[in-house]
Amino acid sequence: MAKIRPASGGGRIVEVEPERLPKWVANFAERNGGIASHRADGDAWTIESNDGTPASVAWTLAGGIPAEWLLDDEPVTAAERLRDYALEPRRLGVLLARKGAYSVGVVVDGRVEASKTDTAYVQGKTKAGGQSQQRFARRREGQAKAAGKRAAEAAAAVLANADLDALVTGGAVDAILDDPRLRHLSPSIHFGDIAEPKRALLTETAYRAIGFTVHIPG
Repeated sequence: MAKIRPASGGGRIVEVEPERLPKWVANFAERNGGIASHRADGDAWTIESNDGTPASVAWTLAGGIPAEWLLDDEPVTAAERLRDYALEPRRLGVLLARKGAYSVGVVVDGRVEASKTDTAYVQGKTKAGGQSQQRFARRREGQAKAAGKRAAEAAAAVLANADLDALVTGGAVDAILDDPRLRHLSPSIHFGDIAEPKRALLTETAYRAIGFTVHIPG
């Protein structure tokens, strides 16, 4: 099922799985009286319907459309070409971190080739005051630092020397990527809204990254 969320500046963003793009375009045409025109428009593929409703399609992993995409076919055929391009085999590094938990791996054509996953306890905030609050805060800070160090070690072991086509990240990864062994890595796409990092989430996130984001204004 497609994910839908509000778009910054208005409208909505629809996340479309790569295999479903041609069907989504066909349904868009059916819902809106057919397609009047379509074109490459900046970093998106813009589809204009006969009733005036536009949709801007971008490949999530690139945040736009690669120059080699050919969009001069009729819309559903163009969508099929985009689907096939998105589904080409790739080596994706995936790094996820959230609340002391992390999962890092290399995903190749939907399969996890190498990975490390762990969960560390990081104490939540306390309402206690005075010295107790300070003690809890120091303990929490120490736990968070230890968890971050373990995550950086794991990420360096899996990703530092990996031959990757792209890096996909999710959650709180900035401190991990600041490790000197990882500073040469730059995320192609970052997802802020992730569940607790687990090995299964690596393939789910890699698959989400090769899907499409469609902006529908209004």
